[in-house]
Amino acid sequence: MYMGHDLPDWTTMDIKAYLLYEPGCEPRNMHIPCIRRGEDEGPYYTHEEEERLINKQFEESKGFDIDFKQFRYVFNYKPLDFDDDEMAIEPETTRELMDRLSRESLEKYNEKEATHYEFVKVTKANYYNSATAATVYFITYQGKAPSYDEPRDFRAKVVHNYHTPAKYISCEMKPCKNVHFIENAEKEDVKRTKVYEISFFFC
Repeated sequence: MYMGHDLPDWTTMDIKAYLLYEPGCEPRNMHIPCIRRGEDEGPYYTHEEEERLINKQFEESKGFDIDFKQFRYVFNYKPLDFDDDEMAIEPETTRELMDRLSRESLEKYNEKEATHYEFVKVTKANYYNSATAATVYFITYQGKAPSYDEPRDFRAKVVHNYHTPAKYISCEMKPCKNVHFIENAEKEDVKRTKVYEISFFFC
């Protein structure tokens, strides 16, 4: 997809994680990620090693599942604190903003897939601030179908700016791993080994 002047649409691109601040060098007024690993907690990696690790997690999960507890450095990708209302404009709170974006993305999913999922709750969100006034959110939330007892996890990538309509880049059901255990008795040493058959399905 291209915008004016034959420039690529940055909102559809995968932006890699990059270093913002080293531990202890953050601005005083900066909100530090609430689940970041402490400065004195090991193991100790260089910022290049942590950058490779966070980008690996980003690529594997498309930005939705990043374990920020593994990092001491501050990167452009951060976990969202639902109680920090700096991300929202009053009277809307950050939690209400996430609910609204999730509901709207689920509506678009239902329209596209001819389904009838109902929004349940947001479970987590990551984000990064773009070079524009927009923020890119990676939201994980639950939706429930009338014919299904258990809620299912959805993931939505949304570009949000209060001055323009939100742009919904993607919304999909989260793929989950289903692990089956098969017992196999070994005759030689009478040991039991487990064979793991891993398949993917939408839960």
